[in-house]
Amino acid sequence: MENVVIVFADKELMEEEQQEFVELIKACDMDIQQEFIQTLREINFRTYIGKGKCEEIRDYLIDKEIAHVVFDHDLTPLQIRNLEEYFQVPVMDRTELILAIFEKRAESRVARLQVEQASLSKLLPRLIGANTQLGRQSGSGKNKGAGEKQLELDRRRIKSRISEVNRELKKVELERMTQRKARQKSDLPLVSLVGYTNAGKSTILNRMLDQCAGKEEKKVLEKDMLFATLDTSIRQIKTKDGDEFLLSDTVGFVSELPHSLIKAFHSTLEEVKYASLLLQIVDASSSQHMKQMEITQETLQEIGASHIPMITVYNKCDQCDFRYPQVSGNDIYMSAKEGIGFDELYQKIHQMLYPNEMKVHMLLPYDQSKCMAELIRKGHILSREDDMHGISLEILLNEDLLKKYDMYIKK
Repeated sequence: MENVVIVFADKELMEEEQQEFVELIKACDMDIQQEFIQTLREINFRTYIGKGKCEEIRDYLIDKEIAHVVFDHDLTPLQIRNLEEYFQVPVMDRTELILAIFEKRAESRVARLQVEQASLSKLLPRLIGANTQLGRQSGSGKNKGAGEKQLELDRRRIKSRISEVNRELKKVELERMTQRKARQKSDLPLVSLVGYTNAGKSTILNRMLDQCAGKEEKKVLEKDMLFATLDTSIRQIKTKDGDEFLLSDTVGFVSELPHSLIKAFHSTLEEVKYASLLLQIVDASSSQHMKQMEITQETLQEIGASHIPMITVYNKCDQCDFRYPQVSGNDIYMSAKEGIGFDELYQKIHQMLYPNEMKVHMLLPYDQSKCMAELIRKGHILSREDDMHGISLEILLNEDLLKKYDMYIKK
């Protein structure tokens, strides 16, 4: 575990935001040795923080074994270079910290490629001045010094690797498109879990699998930490009422999620765009849950998924004062950990996925029993009774099925 010093520097310092940054540090397996806080009147374009705070941090670092000084905001390449020269310790900003977490969490080939693409895009601007120690001044006239030649070589290598990774990700995108088309042929709607990181998305998916499938190997990683999930997981859910749908779990959102990550994880996040319904999972116990919902909406807007119908699920109500389980419009209050509120959630999912269904009674002759396969797949059978006249059904049908089977419906 690396020892680090963290720096908070902003015009307004919110306790909840500071705590989130501390959780990010922990998620990266770093041990905080010291915190420095500065409320800025204005940002110093050379070092972001003021000269006095720089001196205070430098004095602390003397004779200490510190791996990084980590800032809770993004820094320019110039600021990072100046701070590293001043501290003589590597400096990491918020984006690099999140990238480091993603790099530790990435297990699949796709996730590793996506993280690498984002990391290289972040590294490229930082090469400016990185090789001055190689004697750039030795060049004169049209001749270039060793440092400049090395810098150009590094840039070329990074640009070449970025192009290579992008080609690989393009192949992944085509593979996912093929898989998506295959899923669409199944006629099963896709429901996507979205929301702030560590709100309980994976917990909800696993509880649904417990209740509807009971297959342990289908479960996803469920851990009380930021960014426990990086890869999209899609599972088939069948409720006790007969509803079937695909449920996807993907990477959580966070404030100031680096644009390079959103771009790199485009093929992963893009799955959300093809959902019939979104379940926005909210940590109701967080005092910042309203702001976290705003960040979720902004991210959905950025990936082109803000128009999709949504149910807002206020999770972790067992840790706060919200009454649960309860339903208010398209909002559901529940506790995934306690397994309370899932019946209400399934009912709301059904209402949202099948808003135009009508409950009817129908009598299907036995010589038309081949139609049962479609009725089971596309309708929702509430009760069935077989007698000498045929198959009596109480069933929910959409408009298309109502027209198709009108002759068998009891008026």
